[in-house]
Formats: sequence, structure tokens, C-alpha cells
Amino acid sequence: MNKPFMKIGFLGLLVAGMSIGLMMVFPSKAPWMMEGFATPIIAFEFVKSQTEVYKLFGLHDALDQLSMAQSMISTMDLGNKLDYIYMVLYSSFLFFFSGVCAKTTRQKYYYTGSVLSIVILFADAMENVQLLGITAKMTRLDFGNELFFLHWFTWIKWGGITLVFFILTPYFFKGRIYSKLMAVAGLSSFILSVLAYLHRSVLNEIMGIFVALMFVMMIVYCFIYKTKVDHDHDLVYK
Repeated sequence: MNKPFMKIGFLGLLVAGMSIGLMMVFPSKAPWMMEGFATPIIAFEFVKSQTEVYKLFGLHDALDQLSMAQSMISTMDLGNKLDYIYMVLYSSFLFFFSGVCAKTTRQKYYYTGSVLSIVILFADAMENVQLLGITAKMTRLDFGNELFFLHWFTWIKWGGITLVFFILTPYFFKGRIYSKLMAVAGLSSFILSVLAYLHRSVLNEIMGIFVALMFVMMIVYCFIYKTKVDHDHDLVYK
């Protein structure tokens, strides 16, 4: 018996731990969020206008009321700075997980997930540059460029993550019940990302939930998946 994903599972535990830590750092509430949103950081990532930014932070006048939003700005900035650690962890998890899928199946197709994880890391890093730039320019009305690039980097990140899940779907469908459930969850997250891109709404939040669920299921999979070798020395999946 062999557990080819075991080492990646420990990396996954770091991803889970860091995720919980960030949940405790990022603001849990906001003065206002777009319709359908319930998580401040997700709402921040998907804002479309300067007006939405100010309303999200509870501002009506950028100069006179900035002190009222300073606490939220500080916690949002801290979360986004710590997020650089998180993005390295989760993108590495996707990178190595996809690589093991390619090695165990001998199908180079799954290396596409590894390549995408590098793109995701870059997009997430650039997304945070825009988010930090917006909060730094909160007293001015000149963060239009940050909003423009935020839209694209945010969607490259989220779309890239769900696309990795989509790429791994054939791999999971070949497994047993738990693995097939992962295939359904991964495929659902990808479909939700397409729908959320077409219509910003509660679908963005549901997409986020499915992405988190998929990561949890993949981490568990790393510890429960086993292989054995038949008489011809070919891997048989358990």
C-alpha cells in the first residue's frame, strides 16, 4: 500500500490552518455590502466602483469620515498582507497535488493544473497589490486604475482555482464514492465561477464556499487515498 498524496496532505493542513487564521483577522462585518454578499473580504475583491468601496468601508465623505473606517482598513490591510503567505501555501498545494495526479496516472494532462497554480499565485499577489493600493488611496479619488486591474486579477485567481478543479475532475471521477463526490464539487465550483462572472451576486459567495469545500475534501483525500501494485507493477487505485 502506498499513499502518494500524504506529504501534500501536511501542506494542506497548513493551508487549512492559515485559512482559519485569516478568517479571524479579516473583518467579519462591514457597514454595507453589495446585494448577495456576506463576507467583507470577498465583497472587497469584487467591488466595481469607487462608490462601492466607500460604502463598503462605511464612508460617505472620503476626507471627513476616514477615521471612522480606519479600524476596518487596518484589519483588511493586515489580512491582505498575511494573505501572501496563504497564497504561497494553497498554490503550492494545487501545484504538487496536480503533479502527483500526473505521475500516478502517467497522464501529462494533469500537469496543466500545476502550471495554472503558478498563474494563480501571480494573480493573487497582484490582486492584493490592488487591494492595498485602494486602501492607501482612500482619501483620494484616484484609485480607478486599481479597480480596473482588481477585476481582472481577482477573476484570474478565482477562475484559475476552479479551472484546476475542473481539470482534475476526470481524475476524481475514476475513483470511488468520496472521489466522485469531489469531482461533483469541483465541477460545481467551476460552473458557479462562470455564472458568478456573468452575474455578480450571491453566486460569488456560493462559489467561495464550494472552493473552500473542495480544498477541505482534497486535504482529507491526501490522507485516505491509497494505491497498490498489481503483478505487472501497474498502479491500482483504491
